[in-house]
Amino acid sequence: MRLRPFIGTLPRLSVLLALTIALGCHRNERPVIAVIPETTAQEVWETAHAQAARIAGSWGWATFWNGPSREDDLLRQIQIIDRQVANGVAGIILAPDHAVALISPVRAAVAKNIPVAIIDTPLAAPPKGDVLFVLNDNAATGRLAASRIAPHLDAKHEEVAVLGVYPNFLGSLAMDDALRTALQSQHPKVRLVEQRSIFGPPEADDAVRQLLEEHPSLAAIVALNVTQTRAAYSVLARSHLTDKVILIGCEQDFDVVYHVRTGEMDSVIAKDTGSMVRLAMQWIRSRREGTAATSTILVAPTLVTIDNVDSPDVQRVLAVTGGTP
Repeated sequence: MRLRPFIGTLPRLSVLLALTIALGCHRNERPVIAVIPETTAQEVWETAHAQAARIAGSWGWATFWNGPSREDDLLRQIQIIDRQVANGVAGIILAPDHAVALISPVRAAVAKNIPVAIIDTPLAAPPKGDVLFVLNDNAATGRLAASRIAPHLDAKHEEVAVLGVYPNFLGSLAMDDALRTALQSQHPKVRLVEQRSIFGPPEADDAVRQLLEEHPSLAAIVALNVTQTRAAYSVLARSHLTDKVILIGCEQDFDVVYHVRTGEMDSVIAKDTGSMVRLAMQWIRSRREGTAATSTILVAPTLVTIDNVDSPDVQRVLAVTGGTP
């Protein structure tokens, strides 16, 4: 009989305990920004990863980081986006693997009031509302490549190969177009040989080998992504042509930068993914506070050569530890 009052309080204690736990969990929740790169397999995106983590930590926020293992694994990237939308993240930073197919997932995020910052290469729909573009200045990349090649063109060497043109990456088209325009303005007879992007290393090697067989007088190769750069370097090195064919990469990676440092590659035109993520995160935070407008921001690429590879400005772009928030 004496147990009745105590037993009667158990339901009330359970309710109070549940409320306490729920309130405690709510207080500990931090806004999460999902950062989804083109691929997690390239070091060019590790700078973005580190920068996002540093900034989020300084705000008391958190980050989610994941992406496909290859740039052509579109379905995997869509799955990751859909999952983070379902989780109700505070914002999404996306380096899209397809200019058209990712429009619908982005619109689904915006419909849930989740702001989305597109970095590096644009979607095929203009930014508006809760969508921002923070892009590599791909036209500037093309012009920088042309400035490195133009002095070496002559009547016997007027062919330039462009590897990695990929219609689903609109940035690659912008690079190719700017390179062509800049070279032809100085050398009207220059011939550009385009090769579509191949994301499998063995297949990329085979394609470069065939390219050199069909065009033995190439003056230069411009590789628009890391996979194509590695393939071009590998074939040129095995063929003892690194001192005869100018090789320019348009994405940085540890081994690619090493070849620039040793003089086996002319240069790398590095993407400042750290600055892209920093600007994207600042916009997402401001957007959540209702103070940010939508626009397109271009981030300048950085030319990396044997002469400047160790300079502070270049090392800031290449570092995978992130910059100052």
